[in-house]
Amino acid sequence: MSRFIVNIRKDFLLMNENNVNFHENNGVNYDNQNINEEAFNQERRRVAALRVQRPTITYILIAINIAMWAILNLISFKTGKSYNELIGVFGAKININILRGQYWRFITPIFLHADITHLLVNCYSLNAVGQIVERIYGHAKFLLIYLVAGIMGNILSFMFSINPAVGASGAIFGLLGALLYLGVEHPKFFRAYFGRSIFTTIAINLGYGFLNTGIDNFGHIGGLIGGFFASGIVKAPIKGKWYMNKVIYIILFLAIGVSGLIYGFNCGNNIALVKLDELYRHDANQNWNEAANIGEEILEQKPTDKNINIEVLWMTTKAEAVIGNYNKAVEHGKALVKLSPKDGHYLLGIVYYDMGQLELSREELQKAKALNASYSNIDELIRSIESR
Repeated sequence: MSRFIVNIRKDFLLMNENNVNFHENNGVNYDNQNINEEAFNQERRRVAALRVQRPTITYILIAINIAMWAILNLISFKTGKSYNELIGVFGAKININILRGQYWRFITPIFLHADITHLLVNCYSLNAVGQIVERIYGHAKFLLIYLVAGIMGNILSFMFSINPAVGASGAIFGLLGALLYLGVEHPKFFRAYFGRSIFTTIAINLGYGFLNTGIDNFGHIGGLIGGFFASGIVKAPIKGKWYMNKVIYIILFLAIGVSGLIYGFNCGNNIALVKLDELYRHDANQNWNEAANIGEEILEQKPTDKNINIEVLWMTTKAEAVIGNYNKAVEHGKALVKLSPKDGHYLLGIVYYDMGQLELSREELQKAKALNASYSNIDELIRSIESR
């Protein structure tokens, strides 16, 4: 959840059947206004009857989030391992690990946070929205919606983003999805007590996410979808209007979830990650022919993720140069320049140096130096060339 949290109306939390005046129809003829008030009061009574008095699960979830942050920081302090390393070990959404069979990483990221600011923002958001949803849906249904939304958020993130991810924000977006479902089941209540504030909250947070590359908006969108359909599954009747039929929500939820997983395990970027992991091993073991072959295979698949392409181009260029396939090495080096100029110019300088084309090597290395490339041997290489 982003730092921009729009307050959702909470005055209904004060609503109590003991102090709300419900009109009883004792044969009195109401005018149109009274009829509308009676209809709304009946709507409010139905919703009020669903709520619990104390949002215990919300408080427990907040406590778990804080406890996990504290435990990992304590382990970091005791072992000297970085906090970022530990959240990876303890269950961040890391696609390559999921592809290796660590499926529990679809749920564990819900309880992990990147830093203290991330933790505080999500705990604040969970407290603000969780209290409302838990009072309406009850403890068990609230917890189910929260967990299902978090999992669905991680599934969408797995499908469309190779970046590691942690945080409760997908699950919190799911709680907003639960309130959206309330608008389907109890439209009068929804308009009176939430109205535009829900849509404003969703729009601002998604908009902020799209403007900031460090935020996993796919997780947010997945959580919103998961929370909405999970709410329909736990609340909608079996029979009724088509849009209020539990079977519809079950079918749509399963269709999205199953198709999402199938796509995620077979999409180009995730397949490229598996091959990239193999490429890393060949590079580390200096199996240059195997590294060059794997690198070429990945590039032929045309992965769409920029970071994957940068890594593959770097290692493939190096492998092709080592085995003497300089034409391919130069080709890939030039492609790398377009994606990462500092790295590309530096690596091309090394390739040209090995080829004996010293003037081209010096030009490329000077371009890398002008871009403040952080390679300690640039000056040494340039001096070596100029001294010849």
